[in-house]
This record gives sequence, structure tokens and C-alpha cells, in this order.
Amino acid sequence: MSRRAPIGRTPVWLRLLTAAFIAAILAAAVRQDRPPHDLTIETGPAGGSYYEAAMQYQAILAARGIRVQVKPKANSLELLQDVTDPAAGIDAGFVAQDLSASKTVPAYAIGQIQLQPLFIFANAELGRRSSIDDLRGRKILLPPQNSATVAAALKVFQLYDISPDNTSFTYAPLAEGVRDLRAGRYDAGAFMLAPENAVARELIADSGLHLLPVSEARAIANQLPFLRPVTLPRGIYNIADAIPPEDTTLVAATVGVVVRRSLHPYLVYALLDALTQTHRGPGVLNAADDYPTLTGSQLEMHPLAVAYYRDGIPWIYRELPPWLASVLDRHTVTLAVLAGLAALMAATTWLAAAIAGVLRGVAFLLRRGR
Repeated sequence: MSRRAPIGRTPVWLRLLTAAFIAAILAAAVRQDRPPHDLTIETGPAGGSYYEAAMQYQAILAARGIRVQVKPKANSLELLQDVTDPAAGIDAGFVAQDLSASKTVPAYAIGQIQLQPLFIFANAELGRRSSIDDLRGRKILLPPQNSATVAAALKVFQLYDISPDNTSFTYAPLAEGVRDLRAGRYDAGAFMLAPENAVARELIADSGLHLLPVSEARAIANQLPFLRPVTLPRGIYNIADAIPPEDTTLVAATVGVVVRRSLHPYLVYALLDALTQTHRGPGVLNAADDYPTLTGSQLEMHPLAVAYYRDGIPWIYRELPPWLASVLDRHTVTLAVLAGLAALMAATTWLAAAIAGVLRGVAFLLRRGR
């Protein structure tokens, strides 16, 4: 005679099968969505502002166990292209150029991080009252051709009728160009750098060079919307020595960080946190908490970045281990279904037990009534 499971009790084999099914789904989710701990950031040349920022991110993210590879590249105009190219293996990069023709690229912006003025230095022998107009027909040094500096500088020079048709332009790597400019081999040089950058400080303090004001900065920004007028205050680098010696009007580009669209949420949030730690303090041209920001982005903002600037890092990524946070974040619906199944099994067991109790009560009453 076969033994049946008591009414109201789920068979052991069904409970084991259900538990095994749930465990298999959870194991697959953890294995599939275990967050990566490697991040590759492409920057401009070593020593430049992009490179310095990426090195700061690297140190911050290392504390989270994230390994950051920083890859310098002379042609900074190609950074966005590399971020969007799956074969390039680049997770994040920097942009400061005019992106009006690139708004639909498959990349997200995650924040604007700083202002980078276009510094135009002239040889002091040209005179302390020299202007950009005085550079026409001179020898001008620029960084490598496919760089954000060159893209901005040539557009600005063009507005002053300074072009390769009437002026000699030479392109050289940052370190080499700075050395040659200071040695007097060129009449002028242009560099787009963060004002806190060591190279910018070095050139501004060089008595053999003169930082040219961009007197028409507002008019330039009106024609080149990716630039904006800024003022470098007198004495901002050294009050006693008055460096610079007067308030100097310049044009500046806003630098943004971009990431590939498929970057894992854990790395997106980690990078956003690194941006905040690096750039939230006061700077030469900004007050504390001005950066990072959504304002001024030329590309579509990452939805997670929009949420981050509004609410901060979600509690699951802030409080839970990365693997668990990732599973909860990416499998909310699946986990809700599993929880529903578990609740349904519990409810079914309870209902079966209740029905069994009623049946036993009816049977007892029938026996008493005989």
C-alpha cells in the first residue's frame, strides 16, 4: 500500500525541486552580473589636464578594488571615437571640443568637470602690450593636430584672420612644445589646460612669456558656443608677485567625461563618485561644488548620472557588496517573481493545511453523529 503525503503538507520532493530551481536562478544571476573591476580611461598626453584627472580617479577607485588603466593619447579629438568603438576597449574618456555634429554618438556624458581656458602665450620680446592680432605672420606653436586645443585655437585664430595661409603653425607634443616655446624658438604658443595644471602655472610664471588677453571673448563665445568667456584674476597664482599681473579675459571650454553606453552600473557609479571627490573643491575659475555638473553637456546624459546628481548613489550600491547590489539592481523583476512564487507556495501550503483541518473537523463530527 503506497504512502501519500498528508493533506496540507507540500511533498518534500517538490520543496527540494523548488529550492534547487531558485538557487540555480540566483547562481546564474550572480555569475552573469558579477560587476567588473577593471576600467580603461583614455586621456590626452601625459602631463595634460585629462591625464592628471584620470590619475586622480585611478587612486580613488583603487580603494574600491577597481583597477584603472590610464592610456594617454596625443590626438585627444579621437577619445570620443575610441569610447564608441567596441574594438578599442576604452570605457571612458574626455571631451572639450565642439560636439554639435556628434550628438547622436553611442556614448553617454556623465558630467562636466572643469573649465579649461585657451592659454595663448607670446614671447615677451613682442612686448607686454602685444595682442592676438600681433601674431599674424608669426611662428605659432600648437599641440598635435587632432587635439582639442588645436580644434579650438584654429577656430579662434580664424576669427582674427590668422590662418595657415598667412601664419606659420607648428605642431608638437606637449612637453616638447613647452620646452621649445620657453627656449624662444617660437613667437607664440597656444595650450588648452586646466588653470590648476602644473604646465599652465609654469608658463604663466615664466618672465620670458606674456599671457595674451582675449579681449573679444564674449564675441568669440557668441560665434563658437562651445567656448565661454572667463576671467583669470590678478594675482591668483601669486599675490605678492602679481601673477598674472592683471585680470586677464580668456575663452574656455567645459571639459566633460564620457563613457560607453554598455558600461556596468557599478563602474558608472564608482566613476561618478571619483569625479565628485576630485572636482567638487574650489578652483581658480570655480567655486566649491560647481563641479561635477550636468549643466553644459553637449551629449546625452547617462540616466544613472542624472539620478546620481539628484539623489546620490543608490543605497544598494552604497551599503551592499558590489555583487549583491548588481544582482538586485539588474534582476529586480526576476527576484520579485521568485519572491512571489515563494509566497504563493507558502500561501498554498497554508490554505491546504486549513482545508485539511476543516475536513478533519467535519469527519470528526460525522463520526460523533453516528
